[in-house]
Amino acid sequence: MSEAGKTQEFAALIEFIKQHRGFDFAGYKHTGLMRRIEKRMQAVNVLRFSDYIDYLEVHPEEFALLFYAIIINVTGFFRDPQAWENLAGEILPQIIAHKANDQHIRVWSAGCASGEEAYSIAILLAEALGMEHSNTA
Repeated sequence: MSEAGKTQEFAALIEFIKQHRGFDFAGYKHTGLMRRIEKRMQAVNVLRFSDYIDYLEVHPEEFALLFYAIIINVTGFFRDPQAWENLAGEILPQIIAHKANDQHIRVWSAGCASGEEAYSIAILLAEALGMEHSNTA
């Protein structure tokens, strides 16, 4: 198959996913997305993107496995150092300075699959408040 044909089939697959599952992968890097999808295709012994569309229609449970393969769970403690430095150096000191001694600080971490972000915030708060004043329950 020509590169142009492969690109057309890939675009059709991405559009199929968008139309049938509502996921738009337009913001993803083309080569990385293609590589991850091809890995799923290999797992189910499918060679062409057009055949994978057929496979998805017959095996709807494959969508979950495909999305898990596409969406990389990239996380870690203090993963974006500049953001954490800003939080520790600018934001948390302001929050602490403007709260009364009897007020609690509550923190939510959106989209935290494995806990590293939430624990990173807890560590920063414990350091800023001192362990004797922090309650991470």
